[in-house]
Amino acid sequence: MRIVGVIAEYNPFHSGHAHQLRQAREAAHADAVVTVMSGCFVQRGDAAIVSPAIRAKMALQNGADAVILLPALWSVRDAEHFALGGVHLLTGLGCDALSFGAETADLPLLQAAVDALESPDLPAALSAAMAEVAPAAARVLQSPNNTLGVCYLRALRRLGASTDVYPIARASDYHASAIGDGFSSATAIRSAILRGDWSSAYSAMPGSAADLLENQALENHLHRPESLDTLLLARLRLMDEADYAALPDISEGIERRLRRFANTARTRDSLLQSAKTRRYPYARLSRLATHALLGVTQAVVDSNPLPPAAFLLGFRRGCEPLLSHLAQGAIPLVSSAAQCGKDAAWAQVERRAWGLWALGAGVDGDMWQRYGVVRA
Repeated sequence: MRIVGVIAEYNPFHSGHAHQLRQAREAAHADAVVTVMSGCFVQRGDAAIVSPAIRAKMALQNGADAVILLPALWSVRDAEHFALGGVHLLTGLGCDALSFGAETADLPLLQAAVDALESPDLPAALSAAMAEVAPAAARVLQSPNNTLGVCYLRALRRLGASTDVYPIARASDYHASAIGDGFSSATAIRSAILRGDWSSAYSAMPGSAADLLENQALENHLHRPESLDTLLLARLRLMDEADYAALPDISEGIERRLRRFANTARTRDSLLQSAKTRRYPYARLSRLATHALLGVTQAVVDSNPLPPAAFLLGFRRGCEPLLSHLAQGAIPLVSSAAQCGKDAAWAQVERRAWGLWALGAGVDGDMWQRYGVVRA
């Protein structure tokens, strides 16, 4: 059985994602597509707009055969660690190929960027040095999906995985904030949802995914961006200097800036907008805030370098042979919180993530403990 893997967030799932899954299957000549998907919180630190179960079902109804959780310890990290966690899960489950969207679907050029970044001749002034060492590769890294693609390739190299790679040309702007012709971005769809333009949001999604989103909206189970603002600000104001210093990836005094503005901010967004600078970008501060909310420390991150298990979020009916194949991989395939071990640090963080997401979405707080694998 030949399996191609995809790493995604599906926040929410849209028509461009369905296109990518079709293209990945065709390019890799795969019998099955396995997606590793962020759980309740995504790479920029935001809470996902709908639950992992609903987003997994969206994917399973539109091209994925199985969906695996990327836990919060890896989903809410910089691109390098996000990619490393996802690639480790896919290769550990025995996937033969990896596919990803990129603005520049030129594998040799993306590999050249990897070579340049890992060159011993590359000095510390990274961006300027890249422009001199490999100008074409430097231009590649100016686009977000290209950068993430390069991180996937670096992760494969770091893990020593001999996996086939199939970049797929991305047909939309990752950060586009408006619904347009062709494939619209998840950012644009979320913006449409938040301003109440449901018809535009639904038009950019496969019908089945739009139906699932509509049902969640009618049940008032969407997680809106401001849902945890008060809780976050309370947490940040109660933390002392040692608590801030213990957060992951602290450097250059970034924690002092976050602490300073937490005392005057009234919302999460106003906090991050006030604290951000060229040196301290919004996304990095956002991840730091979410780490504070989830109780993630550098010590926890250091003691959990790679996901130790693959948590099955869902699978497509009729794909039981695929699950049997994945279960023979190098890392355990699990399907319940009980199988993750209550003392495992990554699982404790995951329990907190699901509980807090549930609080913001108005659902029961034991989502993680009671999760049932989605069958679509």
